[in-house]
Amino acid sequence: MSEKDVSASGSFSVEEILGEPVRRDAILKQIQSSKVLSEWNTFSPEDREKILLFLEGKKGLQILNDRFFQKVFCPDICPERIASFISAVLGEHVTIERVLSREGTVIAEAGSLVIMDIIVKTDSGATVSVEMQRIGYMFPGQRTSCYLSDMIMRQYQTVRSQMGKDFSYSNLKPVTLIVIMEKSSKEFKKAAPAYIHKRISYYDTGAEVTDLENVVYISLDTFGQKVENEIGSELDAWLTFFSKNDTEDIIKLVKAYPQFLPMYKEIAEFRKSPEEVIGMFSEELRILDRNTTLYMLDQYSKELDEVVAAKDKAAAELDKAAAELDKAAAERDKAEAKLDAALAARDKAEAKLDAAYALLKANGIPIPEE
Repeated sequence: MSEKDVSASGSFSVEEILGEPVRRDAILKQIQSSKVLSEWNTFSPEDREKILLFLEGKKGLQILNDRFFQKVFCPDICPERIASFISAVLGEHVTIERVLSREGTVIAEAGSLVIMDIIVKTDSGATVSVEMQRIGYMFPGQRTSCYLSDMIMRQYQTVRSQMGKDFSYSNLKPVTLIVIMEKSSKEFKKAAPAYIHKRISYYDTGAEVTDLENVVYISLDTFGQKVENEIGSELDAWLTFFSKNDTEDIIKLVKAYPQFLPMYKEIAEFRKSPEEVIGMFSEELRILDRNTTLYMLDQYSKELDEVVAAKDKAAAELDKAAAELDKAAAERDKAEAKLDAALAARDKAEAKLDAAYALLKANGIPIPEE
């Protein structure tokens, strides 16, 4: 059934979407005799259960797995799929112009996955370079700026080499970075229940300047916490496809948007090869472990910086208090010195008065009564 034909269908069963069920004992027997048994034994019980449920046909598996994604969204075979997703994100219909090579990429972090780097054209005629990043943890603004700069420089080098002396900076097109976050950082969790975050730039004077960088963050975990059960838009449909694995959600999605049925069927083809699924999952865990390590290092570094900053602040406050104490002590010493001088002056005056009284008495002069 083609993607154009599926819209005629009404409802679907799990078997129609994910394929015929397979007994768990048969799957385990196949794994036991395979070359990936050692990898399988390293998985946690929870991870094994996820894989078994997928292989049995009782549940979906992470669509954003690189192998799954490349199979479903191959632009050479089904360019309309990735175009549909980008259109839903940008809010404007786009068509795929070409897929860009990753050669010349300056930033290549092992913990981040570049899902796709493509050139699209909007219905308004604008040409836009779109890069999709899939990440598991922190992706703050600083890293985003680095990726956008990398995208701009790659475009600059390509266009300049193609145009030679005819090159002009006006030939550079806007770039858009779409960041798909499976686990949002705290900056985005604070913005919940919003799960689409688009950066808007403007100048306080109202000046209209053409900036090339655009970024859209998508918080899949926040989207997954939505209370509403309805899939209200095509964007909701895509995010459901990316984030929901339960059969109830899958059936609901395919019923509302039948064009997703062929994609699920293609993913279900992997059920025929448990070895490949286990290998893919092992790679996912390796990347996740690396991301977790990097995340923890980032957190520890941040916490250490905060501790050092707090220590420096406390030391500065202590120094200030000590300086104030020294100042107070100096003022006290000065006051005591003034007091001592006043007491000395009083004693001197009293001594002079006593001497005068003694002189008067010696000369028989009456001393006036006080």
